[in-house]
Amino acid sequence: MEQDLPRPPIVRVPTTETRYMQMLLHLDRIPRVYNFLAGVFTWILLASFLIIPGTYTSFKNSDMFKNLEEDDDKSSAIAKAIIDSAANVGLLWLSGAFCIIGGTGCLFLWLRWRKNYVWLVNKVFLPAMLNSVAGLLTTIVNVYTAQKGVWSVTARITAIVTGCLIAVAGGLWGAYNFWILEKVRDAHEAAYYPDEKRDNV
Repeated sequence: MEQDLPRPPIVRVPTTETRYMQMLLHLDRIPRVYNFLAGVFTWILLASFLIIPGTYTSFKNSDMFKNLEEDDDKSSAIAKAIIDSAANVGLLWLSGAFCIIGGTGCLFLWLRWRKNYVWLVNKVFLPAMLNSVAGLLTTIVNVYTAQKGVWSVTARITAIVTGCLIAVAGGLWGAYNFWILEKVRDAHEAAYYPDEKRDNV
């Protein structure tokens, strides 16, 4: 007669889905149009930052500055006026419109899918933050190459706007990814693996 083998311990598995599981399963149920819109709005936000350098004015390349005499008392005032102007007002309006559309679209998606933290982190907050970083880098490179280090008014405004968007999108990404979503993950792990410690590596 064969010896009875020891039975493995019975592990109690929760019968209900945790909130984290619900979020992951819900990813497949989010209509694809929202994934498309997330890509479009974050791309429009990036496009606004790539268009704006066309409005920067470099006084060193300006015809008015080239015609000035070095000893002219009005040279500094004229140079300041050139720096404070925009080279292409049409592009300035287009860039502003793109920034508003992209930002408003991301805000709409945030409110629409505010309960699915996983989707927000991956589809809205992270792309918006990275596109804003790309916009800030584009501004800095343009100022110190094409504009010879001259920070025009539009360049300064662009740097401020992109910096604020980096702070907002980056702050939301960090808060959701490392705090809000982390608490949901911890609750999931506690429900399914109560005797195991999470590997935080």
